[in-house]
Amino acid sequence: MERAGKPGGGAFVIARSGPLDLRNASELRDEIRGALEGSGSVTVDASEVTAVDTGIVQVLLAARRSADQAGRRFTIIAGAGSALPDTVSRLGIAPLHT
Repeated sequence: MERAGKPGGGAFVIARSGPLDLRNASELRDEIRGALEGSGSVTVDASEVTAVDTGIVQVLLAARRSADQAGRRFTIIAGAGSALPDTVSRLGIAPLHT
């Protein structure tokens, strides 16, 4: 399940819940790409994500790299109940979230 991204106060928030996997990786990538084409910061709220696969981690890493190159702020929120921190840890990647 997903909640629509929404602009607010110069920031764009993309909130997701439920499982994120290869089936919805291209949709997430396209939404992040569109948000990065605008102005202001971009935040991916993954605090309610229940499962994450490596395709999603790749999308988030690429988005962070694109934001850095564009001089844009890119934040990932992953709360205690989110599956993202565990997946990133199992892959041996430094934490992506804040």
